[in-house]
Amino acid sequence: MATSSNLLNTDDTLSDILRFKTPTPDSRTPLLQNSGSQDAIATCSFKGDPFSRSLSIKRNLKTEKICCFEAFAHFLKGNVGSGFLSIPYAISLAGLAVGPPLLAFVAGMSLYCMLLILKCADRLCMKHGKEEMGYGDVVELAFKDYFNGDGKVGRRAVDSFLILTQLGFCSIYFIFISQNIKTVVENYYPETIINIKVYLVILLVFIMLTTFIWNMKALAIISVFGNICIFSGLGLVLVYILLHADWKEDTSQLIVGNVGSLPIFFGMAIYAFEGIGLVLPLRNEMMEPEKFPLVVASGMFVVLAGQIIFGILGFFCFQYHTAAIITFNLSKGWIGSLAQISVSLCVYLTYPLMFYVPVDILLVHAKKKFINFHSFTVEFWLRVTLVMLTFLFAILIPHIDLFIALIGALASSSLALIFPPMVYVMVFRPTFGQRSICMLIMLFGMFGTVVGTTYALKDIVCALSGLPIGGGWPCKPPPGH
Repeated sequence: MATSSNLLNTDDTLSDILRFKTPTPDSRTPLLQNSGSQDAIATCSFKGDPFSRSLSIKRNLKTEKICCFEAFAHFLKGNVGSGFLSIPYAISLAGLAVGPPLLAFVAGMSLYCMLLILKCADRLCMKHGKEEMGYGDVVELAFKDYFNGDGKVGRRAVDSFLILTQLGFCSIYFIFISQNIKTVVENYYPETIINIKVYLVILLVFIMLTTFIWNMKALAIISVFGNICIFSGLGLVLVYILLHADWKEDTSQLIVGNVGSLPIFFGMAIYAFEGIGLVLPLRNEMMEPEKFPLVVASGMFVVLAGQIIFGILGFFCFQYHTAAIITFNLSKGWIGSLAQISVSLCVYLTYPLMFYVPVDILLVHAKKKFINFHSFTVEFWLRVTLVMLTFLFAILIPHIDLFIALIGALASSSLALIFPPMVYVMVFRPTFGQRSICMLIMLFGMFGTVVGTTYALKDIVCALSGLPIGGGWPCKPPPGH
């Protein structure tokens, strides 16, 4: 059993030591960890904090922090994945004239809101004498200061949307990987037709293993390897597109999309850019947090440029046959198969990173509710339960494009476009001009949330009922039925 004396080395600075109150150890060895490693982890529960949670602490606290490159890798990993590969389909809905500009507009607003929430966190940390905050902390204190009362309503709202968003991403990853593997198998063995639910069940076992990675530092290595996989996969997809596109074909019909599909486009675009749930946790883990805004801006620029180029080329190649995820369009051949395997491996490695946030939020409440159980037992079963929940949603709604649009419009837009400007107005009491900009972003986010969610739910009901999607309201049976 670890003791308080062996948690602190003489190399630890005074500020490192003062961050933590003397703990009552509740030691355990995380799963998938080599107990002989020099970086053995002790986890202690700090009872003095009203939002007490289990914190993973290395024997040398300095080694727990990540550098700018690792933070950049995490940021890319959270924004380059299934959402990136759905952009060609999103552009096919809006058309070449409208899709790329709208995509850049959504990316710009998302980046602006990320920087707003970072500024609010800095101001509230200074005001309340805290070293770091999460998204929920920022909203809670902003509500508390502004209304001179209890800010827990704001925290609960943000935490709920964070949990819904991240677990929604994880459910989408189940569908993404299973459908890609199914496509590869059927390309080579066309007589082998297996229901996608069988692939989902098999994948469940492998996904379960990744969820027992306990800290952000361990996830850094996975992020770097995952980035290699996704960029290799994207490169192979681009090679496939360049080899198979008919560059002489008339593309004038691709300029204008379907106006009725714009709400689905909005949800998919927000899904592709919504990494705000990782912004504060990543900044809090950095050795040089003052450099994080540059990391975020650089990462967002890389993601946007890649998405526009990738989306236009993908739509040009497959036109209105573009699948919800472009790798589903790839036919038999080593380039297409290797691309599908690479991006599937990347998304598989992304699952524990997306899973980190809801576990971090819910673990606090779970330990309070099951106070008589060992903390290791509580966390173990929490992780298992959440994985099973994401699996069940994937089974119930196997339409990945509509699932992406629903999560993007319902939860991601609230976190990315509504709460940040709202909190900024509460914390800074800005001038009329700044307040007007914030209000316009909030109104746009609210409009997109209501319309996008409504259309996504309508299309999900239509798809599950066997009716055509993408039209007006309500769904109508095809002619002759």
